[in-house]
Amino acid sequence: MFIQLLLQSFYKIVRNKWNTGNIFESRSSDPLIIRREILSTRLYIVLFVISLIILTTYSSLSNRVENKTVILPTQSIYENLQNKYANSLQCSCTKISIPYGDFVEIVPLFHQVCSSDFISQQWINFIFQANSTFIWPIDVRTSLSAMWQLIRAFCQSSINITTDALNQFDNSLLSNTMLLTEELLEAKVQAALYLLRQTASSTLTQSMTIVHKVTQANQLVTGLLTNYVAVTENFGLSQHSNIKVNIGYMNISLYTGIFGNKYILENSTLVCSCQNNGSCPLPGNLYLYKTFETFGTYDLNKIQANETLSGIIIDCLPYQMTLSSSLECFYNQSCLNIILSSYTNPLNISILNQSLSSRFLSTTKIELLINELFLEKIFNQTNYTEYYSQCLPNICQYIYIDRFNWIYVLTIFIGLLGGITTVLHIITPYIIRLILCIKKRCVLKKK
Repeated sequence: MFIQLLLQSFYKIVRNKWNTGNIFESRSSDPLIIRREILSTRLYIVLFVISLIILTTYSSLSNRVENKTVILPTQSIYENLQNKYANSLQCSCTKISIPYGDFVEIVPLFHQVCSSDFISQQWINFIFQANSTFIWPIDVRTSLSAMWQLIRAFCQSSINITTDALNQFDNSLLSNTMLLTEELLEAKVQAALYLLRQTASSTLTQSMTIVHKVTQANQLVTGLLTNYVAVTENFGLSQHSNIKVNIGYMNISLYTGIFGNKYILENSTLVCSCQNNGSCPLPGNLYLYKTFETFGTYDLNKIQANETLSGIIIDCLPYQMTLSSSLECFYNQSCLNIILSSYTNPLNISILNQSLSSRFLSTTKIELLINELFLEKIFNQTNYTEYYSQCLPNICQYIYIDRFNWIYVLTIFIGLLGGITTVLHIITPYIIRLILCIKKRCVLKKK
């Protein structure tokens, strides 16, 4: 009841002020002038309220952009700012160049073959036991020891090149004037490591390519006679002086020198010559019987193998054999047993672990392993806290967008209040005069 009476009393006061209020009072006794002043006051109040509503609405809905600055932020403060203002936050480093080794820890993991018994001198000596005088070049045992010597050399070279590259990486500098986010820093580290691996791989493969091309261009004869056969007067034809064996463009009974070995694949009549073709890949076979003279030509349609070893490819050069072969046989106990049984002396050696996690298949060519530096993975751990302490940002800046702030709205309103009241005080009387004048003319026209 009291509130109702209070409201009624307030309403009467407002209505009385609305009917009689005059802020443009000129002390004139003319009723027309007084009415015009009252109307001007009413219009002034209406326009003032409308201006207030428009100004308040605009100030509250508009976005206010502010640049904020934080001096010597701690990592926790930076991370908090990063979560809120990731798009605009920028922090400048006091130390522009930082060695990667100060905040990145790297550990390379190599393929298990590089630490297996197969690259041990014991294994290499064991498979070298075979007397190459009594086995053919197409027999796996002829080049098997050379193949594993090459694999060991490639493993050692890969490890050395990788170690040198990682040491160089540790000393290389990450140069940036601004503090990097954790995600961007990790991306830069990964990109640098990828470039490092590509460069290291090129270092090894370029050397391999040069050696291979020099060997091919000079037609060097291997000590195992896998690419060329030496022809002398004692080659075995002296007792068959009437026999002429044609192995190319000349008769070996009339020539003393060397000829490229020739190979004819099973179910084929095509002849592949190490001299002309450069490479003659053949299946890795074992011939476990007394050999006979072939005069440098090996026809697999006539020469029968006792065993074929999976993944091993015979070629003109041990180097080519190594690149073309895979380690498949050495993951398989049965296949390894076949190799071991072809030698006189026994040897206890374990196969490669098939269950060990690897990004390479057992059938992957050794060439690919070499190109990848036998690297399974490079474990790297980026310590962002250490990076932050090295960068040591001295100032961080970010853009802050304030959408509704009563203090800002009130400040704007107070700042414009004087101007609004002055303008309304000037123009309102003229607007009323204009309206009354137009109204008067309309009345006269009607009369």
